[in-house]
Amino acid sequence: MFVSTLSGPWDALFGGGNLPAFVVGAVAAVISAILAMVMLPSVKPDDESKVKLGGSFH
Repeated sequence: MFVSTLSGPWDALFGGGNLPAFVVGAVAAVISAILAMVMLPSVKPDDESKVKLGGSFH
């Protein structure tokens, strides 16, 4: 949301191309991925046995 809101002014500030918004979007995606890997809780070995993989059709 931050990138899409400010992409117009950033593009105008850096010469009118779309590259600044793409770079900021890529940086935001990398930061989001790193935060997701660091901050989300990991599954404990005891909880792994409770998870049912696969599904069924009704």
